[in-house]
Amino acid sequence: MRTIAKTIIKSINISIIMLLAVSLLSGCADMGLGLSQSNEEMAAAPPAQEAPPYYANEFADLLIPNELAWNREKSMVIRTESFAGGILNFSGNVDITSLTDFFTNTMVKSGWKIAGSAKYKNVLLAFVKPYKTCTITITDNGFGLKTDVYVYITEDITKGGESMPNSMLLDR
Repeated sequence: MRTIAKTIIKSINISIIMLLAVSLLSGCADMGLGLSQSNEEMAAAPPAQEAPPYYANEFADLLIPNELAWNREKSMVIRTESFAGGILNFSGNVDITSLTDFFTNTMVKSGWKIAGSAKYKNVLLAFVKPYKTCTITITDNGFGLKTDVYVYITEDITKGGESMPNSMLLDR
């Protein structure tokens, strides 16, 4: 009787291990980690074209990488006669270091001056322009599979800041 029970338990354990292995392998294939194309197919395929970064409509001097998706539910834009600002949230599967480099380079090219930064596991970047401030936080939320970016931006319109269009945020 014991040998039958041991055999059944052993069969169940083997079945569970096989199911886990199949699940893991199919998950890797879905993530593009499996071998879905032969070397010949990959060589014949044209190189993928990257879409260019885009601007947040309300903030013409804020460039966002195309790998990040805008999270409307976690974002808010405020506009009064004298003040404009907002909290914008984006997420995607992007390396924190490359995002830090992207924002540092593009913000400087857009006329922002880096006011400071803090880097450890997460990154905080602070930028200033006359009558404008922008703080960007970059966090890894899931073992390198999901990166969250929060942009906190303010502008004092009465002090000479650029006026912003009354369009919807991010026509994406």
